[in-house]
Amino acid sequence: PDDEAWFGADYDYAYCYVEGESTQSPRSLVYIIRDGLVSGIKVLDGLEGAVEPAGTDGEPISPQSSRFSVSTGNIHDYMPRLLAGEDVSDHELLPCLENFTLATWSELHKAYDKQDPEMPGGHWSNVLFPALEDAAVSPYPEDSEDQALRNYYIGKAFLASDGAYSEGLAPFLVDQWTANPVLYSSSLNRFFSTEEAELLRQSIALTIRYWHDVRNSDDSQFGIVKPIEENRAYPGGLYLIAYPLDFPFCFDLPEKSRETFRTESFGQVTVVESDDFQVTYLNPVDGVYRIITLRAKDRPYRAAGVAIGDSEESLLARFGPDKLRKLDSISYDDEAWFGAEYDYAYAYTQKDGTRSLVFIIRNGLVSGIEIVDGLDGPMY
Repeated sequence: PDDEAWFGADYDYAYCYVEGESTQSPRSLVYIIRDGLVSGIKVLDGLEGAVEPAGTDGEPISPQSSRFSVSTGNIHDYMPRLLAGEDVSDHELLPCLENFTLATWSELHKAYDKQDPEMPGGHWSNVLFPALEDAAVSPYPEDSEDQALRNYYIGKAFLASDGAYSEGLAPFLVDQWTANPVLYSSSLNRFFSTEEAELLRQSIALTIRYWHDVRNSDDSQFGIVKPIEENRAYPGGLYLIAYPLDFPFCFDLPEKSRETFRTESFGQVTVVESDDFQVTYLNPVDGVYRIITLRAKDRPYRAAGVAIGDSEESLLARFGPDKLRKLDSISYDDEAWFGAEYDYAYAYTQKDGTRSLVFIIRNGLVSGIEIVDGLDGPMY
C-alpha cells in the first residue's frame, strides 16, 4: 500500500530481486511493470530482513495455490502416522491448524492418549509439538509466501489454545519472528484482525522476556535483567534483538521521556529514559522495534550474571581475565549518561561481531552497565 501510494495503482505487476535469494537478506530491488515496460524502481534495505510484495490486493495466499495444497486439513488424517513414527510433511500437517478450536486439544487427548484420556501431557503431544517446532520455520528462505503461511498456521493454533498448549506453542511464534521480523509483522497485518495481531505480538514479547536466555544461551549475555527482588517472580530481561511491540516491550518499565529523530544510515531512532535505565532502538518498518543500546546505572540491574553493585573481582572471576578488555575511558555519549566520575571500564565484545558489553567501575564496584550494537562495527 505504501508503494502504491507513491508509484500509483495503475500498473500490471512487479518483479522483486532479493539479495542472495534469501528473505533473511535485508536488501531488495523491485521493478514495477506497466504495459510491458519498467515504469518504476524501488531499492529497499529492510534492515531486519527483506519482504517480497504481498499477494494480490494484500489478501492471504490460498493454500490451494501453494505447497500446502497436499493437506486434507484434518489433523486426524495425520496423527496416527505421527504416532507410528511415519513421516508427515510440514505442508500436510500445518494446514490442519487452521481448523483448530479450543475443543480440538481435548479431542486429541481422548483420541490418542491411551494412558489416561482425561490427563494432559499424553504421549501424543510429545509427538505433535516437536513436529510443529520443526515446521515453524521454512527450509525455503527464498519463498517468502511459504514462510508467511507457516506464520499464519502456527498463529491460528496459538489463538485456539490456552494453558499448557499456548505455552508450548509460544516459542514457535518467537522462532518465526526471529527468522524474519519484517515478514512476520507483514503476516500479522495480512492474516489476522487487529486484536489477534496484538495478542500474538504480546505473546512473542512476553516469551522473549522470560525465555530468551533459556532458548538462546549464547545470545542472552547481550541483555539486561531487571533488579531481582526477594520472594518475587523472575523479572525477565531485555535484549539486543527486534521486538514486535514498542517500548516498554511488554515490560513494566515507566517512560520518563522520549526522543525520536532520523539518521541517514539507520532511519528512525528512538531513545527512551526510564528508572536509571535507557533504551535506544530503531523502527525500520511498522511493527518492528530493534534495540541497539541498553544502559543501566545505580539500581542492581544485571547482565551476563553480573549486577550493578558487584565487586570488580567478581566481574573478573565471572568472565575470566582473557575475555575482558580494560578501558581507560568510555565514549563521550556514554559519559554524558553515566557521568564522568568513574575509574575505568571493562568491555567484552563478541568475536567477529558488533555487540559489546561494558561494565563501568567506580571504587572497585560495578556502577553501570551498557550493552551496545555498533551495527557497522563494534563500539568497544
